Amino acid sequence: MKTKLFGLLMLAVLTLFSCKEKEQEVEVLVEETEAPDSADYDKKVAVIRAFFQAHSDEDLEAQSALLADDMNWSPPAYNGNQWLGKEDLLAALKSYHDNFDNIKYAEGIVMPDSTANGFWSGSVFPGQNANASAGVIRVYGTWTATHTESGKEIGVKFFNLSSVNEDGKIVQSSDYFDVNGLAAQIAAQE
Repeated sequence: MKTKLFGLLMLAVLTLFSCKEKEQEVEVLVEETEAPDSADYDKKVAVIRAFFQAHSDEDLEAQSALLADDMNWSPPAYNGNQWLGKEDLLAALKSYHDNFDNIKYAEGIVMPDSTANGFWSGSVFPGQNANASAGVIRVYGTWTATHTESGKEIGVKFFNLSSVNEDGKIVQSSDYFDVNGLAAQIAAQE
């Protein structure tokens, strides 16, 4: 009986020490995690918002000023995952300006009962890649416009990944939206 009691007591002591050890490891990880730089995040979001506002204003010159000369752009339509440059993006934007009026952007993820934040950065998961950096800004929202020729109102849900350099210029941008959905909305019979 004493042997069993002694065994249980040892098990309890070992369990207690192993829990304490785990607790200390967690505290060390928390201390080593870099605090997020909110000012850097806010600065980068402001650049992206200004770029979107310039698109709504159909101000190609203002948009060009917010893009790094050596920027990389991945268009929404699949192209074999080839990265394009600043001039390619500006040509696509000019096409939108030429073919649409009343271009508007509503930031945020539309939920059944609300609209959630439209800008995100950093991560918690997966743990081995977690970071508190504002290196890549994830952008969610909805674009609406009026097709100039037909007068039809169109809309598209939008997702974008953008990186802004230390000069406040967009250096990388990858767009995701249903390009064919725009054409279908324009061609739809009323």
